[in-house]
Amino acid sequence: MSAVQIPGYTLKKKLGQGGMAAVFLADQESFQRNVALKVMFPQIAKEPGFADRFLQEARTVARLTHPHIIVVHDVGVANGLHYFAMEYHTGNDLTHRIRAGGMTAYQALTITRQIADALALAHDNQIIHRDIKPDNILFRAHDDAAILTDFGIAKSLDSNMQLTQLGSAVGTPRYMSPEQARGQTVDGRTDLYSLGAMLFEMLTGHPPYQADEALALGIKHCQDPIPRLPSELARYQPLIDRLLAKEPKDRHPDARALMADIDTLLKPGGKSLSIDSGPAAPQGLSLSSAPTQISQAIPSLSEAQSAQRNTKAATAKGYTPFFTTEETLSGGFFSKSSQMKAAFSCEDYEEFKKQLGALQEELKSWLETRGKKAKSLHLSIQAHPWIHGRIREVLGKSKEENSPLASVLDQAEVILNIHDDINPIGSTIMLRDKDGKPAPAPTKAEG
Repeated sequence: MSAVQIPGYTLKKKLGQGGMAAVFLADQESFQRNVALKVMFPQIAKEPGFADRFLQEARTVARLTHPHIIVVHDVGVANGLHYFAMEYHTGNDLTHRIRAGGMTAYQALTITRQIADALALAHDNQIIHRDIKPDNILFRAHDDAAILTDFGIAKSLDSNMQLTQLGSAVGTPRYMSPEQARGQTVDGRTDLYSLGAMLFEMLTGHPPYQADEALALGIKHCQDPIPRLPSELARYQPLIDRLLAKEPKDRHPDARALMADIDTLLKPGGKSLSIDSGPAAPQGLSLSSAPTQISQAIPSLSEAQSAQRNTKAATAKGYTPFFTTEETLSGGFFSKSSQMKAAFSCEDYEEFKKQLGALQEELKSWLETRGKKAKSLHLSIQAHPWIHGRIREVLGKSKEENSPLASVLDQAEVILNIHDDINPIGSTIMLRDKDGKPAPAPTKAEG
């Protein structure tokens, strides 16, 4: 492919290749911008149906305008070469991120939700991707948004074009649904299974099933029990269980139902999921909604403190999120003061920022209601030990911000306690005392 020449494009380097085509970084001369130029191998184009499949991929993606789907700029045939030009991203792919390690559950769920959003549009347009895997997830450099790409084996349910042999299995074995491995008829729920396999890998660093040969992998997907997440990730097991259900009828009926479950897990004080098998989806790609059963239990402040003391039970059950506030009024009519107690949990730094945003909203309402009578804030945060330092740093710098918490720090006593399952008492620091004196160094509580 060194002699590849496409009018209007200057090829810079090869980015990669698959079984049908190579992808190059190229300069689109008319717009003077970098693009990813996908060029079909000439010998493949001679095979019956393959050129049609290549052009169908370009047309498929061009129909799907979505912030989390790759954008196609141009498609054509030049010098006997079939090609199409796509937007070029420098944020690398998901495979590299998983191998690098350090991905948090919050990041994994956010990426999963973004791809589910993309699949919702594809399925609305009767397009099944059939090859959801980390290699096909790219990232925008400026906002780190996940981008779904490579619709090369996508199936259009409203097209008569038969691009693959009837009954053959297409896709990537590590992420392939049981029905896809068997070569059976598939619908949008096959993409959700693959997305679940990818989510499992993001959470654990390895795919749900492993084997040396494709046939053995296919058998594992069809017959082996759904793998268990580590105890510290047990909160997400119900979601994995439903995504990796062997039967399509037991999975989410559509991508939007999956997004709703993820939203429940991501929101401040996110509730755990209690997932029952959903109803069977109609034939084809009906996107009727069948909401997941969601547990309504959010512990109160006293319940949260009790749970913190029972560390063995907390570890056995996995991470249990909570977000609570409680106000106490004291004093007479002319000397009335208000004390706020707030407590929340966070599994990682990303979730801490989200919970802190919810706290700011609560403090804003408190200040608007009580004004100068807001005299004391006791803040308790349960977090993993490796982010304790960052939490103290962020809260310590809050005085410099124009925020509700900064306003509280200007007028009220603020006491912070940070703890975790291993050390439920934790460490306490006074961010502001009654006289507005500088905060002393943190003191480790005994016990």
